[in-house]
Amino acid sequence: INTLSNAFISSENMDLIMEDLIDKVLLITDFQTGWIVFREAHQFRLKTSRGISTDFQKHIIKGDLDLLCPDALKVNEPLYIFGPPVLSKMQLLRDEGIDFLVALPLISNHKPTGLLFLAGRVSREVDSDLAALLSLVGNHVSHIIDKIRLFEETKRLSITDGLTGLYNSRYFYRYLELEIARTRRYGRSFSLILFDIDDFKRFNDTYGHQAGDEALQALARVLQSVSRESDTVVRYGGEEFIIILPNTSEEEAIALANRILQSVQKTKIKISAAAKVNITLSGGIASYPLNAVSAKALLNAADNAMYAAKSAGKNTIICFQGKKT
Repeated sequence: INTLSNAFISSENMDLIMEDLIDKVLLITDFQTGWIVFREAHQFRLKTSRGISTDFQKHIIKGDLDLLCPDALKVNEPLYIFGPPVLSKMQLLRDEGIDFLVALPLISNHKPTGLLFLAGRVSREVDSDLAALLSLVGNHVSHIIDKIRLFEETKRLSITDGLTGLYNSRYFYRYLELEIARTRRYGRSFSLILFDIDDFKRFNDTYGHQAGDEALQALARVLQSVSRESDTVVRYGGEEFIIILPNTSEEEAIALANRILQSVQKTKIKISAAAKVNITLSGGIASYPLNAVSAKALLNAADNAMYAAKSAGKNTIICFQGKKT
């Protein structure tokens, strides 16, 4: 148990934890071959493996061994041993030279979430000692996976805005510093767009805060759908949103910002069962290193440009025009 628990505290990288976990399981159980699959939607996804060929790994990834999983999960027992009839019928197992196969169901929140497979290339007798050890291992691996999922969820919530599902300002500041360092290292540029919903206080006062939340969620969906996969979309706070655009010039940022404005103008916000209204945005663009050479100065430049857009009549985009700081 101590050996397995050390896998969880050895790293914050979940992939490395899974690799460390399978190594420790094999060490404890004296197997040389094993793999872990998690049930996701309607298939089983390979998380880590040891001692299998590349071809066999590809078959697991493709789902060619998924038919083994339902039986192992259905029995509601701590381990499931695949007998000779099953092993002899499956060509994939024969080609891999597997003569012994056992599956340990992994339980999370009282539900089967995956399987730990342990295999041998010679037949093996399962006595009471081995059965007890395998049951203990399966139970503790399930416990560790519960901890991993709780850790991942806590980590996700710490950097995510609860209402919109976008990244929050805490993540933004960390990512912005990383993007500046990366851009400086490779001698490139990137841009930042700061959006603010026009007259949002009046919108809330007129239609209520529930409609205001609906507007924020609708805007978040537009920003995610129109922005590129490489962009980072953030709810900065209140009705302000930011998009970080890697490897993007000022001109490219303007084009994207205008596409967003057009999409937002077409988006209907539901304020009641029978009524929908529109919102508009004002946006400011600042580019690194064109307008600023630090995170604070870049954000300030985008903020100044956004307020210039408000002063210019709202529902528009303006680029920072001041002196670089």
